[in-house]
Amino acid sequence: MIQLREAKYSDANAIAHLHAAGWRDTYKNVMSSDFLENHAQNERFSHWKSVLNQCSRDVAVFVAEKEGNIEGFICVILKKDAQWGSYIDSLHVSSALRGQGAGKKLLHHAAEWVCSEDFNSPLYLWVFEDNIRASLLYQKLGGVITEHTVSDMPSSDNAPVFRISWKNAAQLAKSTC
Repeated sequence: MIQLREAKYSDANAIAHLHAAGWRDTYKNVMSSDFLENHAQNERFSHWKSVLNQCSRDVAVFVAEKEGNIEGFICVILKKDAQWGSYIDSLHVSSALRGQGAGKKLLHHAAEWVCSEDFNSPLYLWVFEDNIRASLLYQKLGGVITEHTVSDMPSSDNAPVFRISWKNAAQLAKSTC
């Protein structure tokens, strides 16, 4: 059974490992292979140590555990953008758990958290166009593609991305598919 909880600083290594593995598995056609193989793990570890070390009411990271192992996580930032609202910065689920509802459960949990902090906040995320599986999930959960542009991530070589948004977090929190 999948259990959700708020992430702790001591989870940084597990989250970084899952994040880098997710990038290597999902974005090998989008991100540079040199970055994925030689730099992603350390870069993500540094990133997550920093995020989890800060005590900000505007940032929440939740993990999905199965049998005591972190198998997924989501990071959401309140009021990131004046127009688009709160931002789902990261959502990754282990390859072993993909397709079993963990991503949906994490999305709903994050949306509920946003609702508890700012009920009327819109919600958005960016997804690589190449990540069809995720794009379809977000759309099944009521997300709408509202922008098509290119990624500004240095290792992505301007790969095409979609902005997917929800009118408000409650729309995502209540969605089913």
